[in-house]
Amino acid sequence: MSEQIQYPPIGAVTYPAVAPGLSVTDFLDTSKPLVKSKKDPTKAAGPRFVDETEQERRRIARTQRKVINAVQTSKINGQRVNERRYLKAQYEFEREKKLAEKTIYHKEKTHEWSLRLQNSPFLVDLAGDAERVEEEMYIREMEEKRRQRRAELKKKRIKNEIIIKALSEVPVLEQARKQKKQLLEQEKRERALKDIQRVETVQERKAKDSDKLQSERMMNIEVRTMGQGMPAVAG
Repeated sequence: MSEQIQYPPIGAVTYPAVAPGLSVTDFLDTSKPLVKSKKDPTKAAGPRFVDETEQERRRIARTQRKVINAVQTSKINGQRVNERRYLKAQYEFEREKKLAEKTIYHKEKTHEWSLRLQNSPFLVDLAGDAERVEEEMYIREMEEKRRQRRAELKKKRIKNEIIIKALSEVPVLEQARKQKKQLLEQEKRERALKDIQRVETVQERKAKDSDKLQSERMMNIEVRTMGQGMPAVAG
């Protein structure tokens, strides 16, 4: 069994000096230096002399280190330049690629919407078209009025001729009556035809108005659909 070690009490311990002539109390005393010089304070230390060959060797070594460092620096700079050039070329390629894709996408969308809107009423000059239709209707009405005036003059002339002939020739009175009756029937038929034409004109105008309203509704629907379905621009 090993012998039990007896430790002295804490207050009675004295630590050995760290350096010759330096005790623990010196550490605790702030007025004393911690390190005492072993040299004579009155004797000055002389300068250190180095051999010229050693200086030359050191200078050559420093020059070699500078050259090596310069070569390594130039290599690193060259690598960095090459990396920057590569990254720049890659960036330019990606940018050109994105621009080309954007241009192709824009052309495809433009072609698609041009096909979808090729029958749009916005592509037609609506004001000019309305003026042209109004002018055509005015010319048609004027032609119809002139034709009616000519027909009425012709009827009056024929009627006058028949009356004069009936008055001058009594035996042919019955024939004149028949002709007059035929003229009256013809007038009735013409009036009926006029009424039919008038009704057809009104119905045609109503149909045009209905088609115009329908086209405007479809146009509004296409505009709303276009506004909701079209993507930016380009963006």
